[in-house]
Amino acid sequence: MTPDGERRADLAIDDERISAIGDVPRASREIDARGKLVLPGCVDLHTHLASTPTFTPLDDFEHGTRAAVAGGVTTVCSMVYQEGSLRAGAERGLRDAARSCADFAFHVVVTDPSPAAIDEVAALAREGHGLKVFMVSPHFVERTADYLDLYRAAAAAGVVVAVHAEDRAVIDRATAQLHAAGRTGAEWFPESRPVQAEIVAVRAALAHAELSGAALYLVHLSSRGALDGLREGKERGARLLGETRPLYLYLTRERFTRPDAALWVGQPPLREREDVEALWAALRDGPLDTVGTDHIPHRRAAKLDPSLTFDTVPPGVANLETLLPMLYSEGVRRGRLTLARLVEVLATVPARIAGLHPRKGVLAPGSDADVVVFDPNARRTIRSSEMHSACDYDPYEGWDVTGWPEVVLSRGEVVFERGTITARPGRGRFVPRGRYGES
Repeated sequence: MTPDGERRADLAIDDERISAIGDVPRASREIDARGKLVLPGCVDLHTHLASTPTFTPLDDFEHGTRAAVAGGVTTVCSMVYQEGSLRAGAERGLRDAARSCADFAFHVVVTDPSPAAIDEVAALAREGHGLKVFMVSPHFVERTADYLDLYRAAAAAGVVVAVHAEDRAVIDRATAQLHAAGRTGAEWFPESRPVQAEIVAVRAALAHAELSGAALYLVHLSSRGALDGLREGKERGARLLGETRPLYLYLTRERFTRPDAALWVGQPPLREREDVEALWAALRDGPLDTVGTDHIPHRRAAKLDPSLTFDTVPPGVANLETLLPMLYSEGVRRGRLTLARLVEVLATVPARIAGLHPRKGVLAPGSDADVVVFDPNARRTIRSSEMHSACDYDPYEGWDVTGWPEVVLSRGEVVFERGTITARPGRGRFVPRGRYGES
């Protein structure tokens, strides 16, 4: 799959980059891809692999990127958190990523949009970092003016701002009502974060994008109502971009009728079947731009701790290793997506959004040789015991999938081959992000 479409050809790699596509000379090593699909490595713009001063993820850069490369994801963008200064968060991320098996970049989460932090934006952008904002933060509304100043600085620097769009006031009201009624179990999690919280925040984000001129990347959109806001924003010319994550394409809130409901707690919650269908349509035809994993798993015992309430269950699941194969199996094979569109939403478009294109996200001469030899007929049943995450359960346990990576290359190096990870920890490199909209 090349930028010009699907073709039958050979691909040559030299000095970590693609040197030619077509008729190429014999090489020192050859990989037989007859009968397979040759795809660009996926670019996941939404992971949580870095630590904070108070939290170490179960899947750190080493474990998380093992899962990534086994699934065909060759570049990850992880959240790192402001620690007084924005730079301190980025520096922690760089230290953590010293064990990465895949190439990596960062969004720096801004928790205090102070004048000093805003002054850092231009320099961080020159060094290749992006930004992230949580609208769901308890202090977002009272500091909206400060966040708008941050957005304006980001717009001037060409930085995309990833945004978690949920409204805190709506969530707080629903949460208080549930606690008052004694409804505290994980089964009440969807009621605690109603779809209105997402709709209100997406509409506010649209206004913020128009006021500031910033490019806002709305992450993990989960509902038809949120998509309506994204679509309206794009029609009005706002610089809005939209992402969904795998959970919302395959599962519904029915999971919260089960005794182990806490295993599927993520923010926002799983929605209704009509929302799932709306997401597939938006992924096929727009306005959705990408699928990102929001990968941040927790062990089964941590999720199912009986002392926890719906608002204290740690949110997040593992998604990195199954991102590509499940979207191929449930999307391409079922006629919901074309193969070309799958490549766009998992590789090319996220690379463009992060300012990494055409170095990443495409198979073209001069691009990094991030290549997935994908067997479209390989059949596999998902079992957590066979996954490479450090997590001890998988949200899609028992799911039958057709299509799986056979060989994965990162910058021309084989990092996964027929079930075996060959990447050494620390081989991944920081890839500086460019200005949004410039290739």
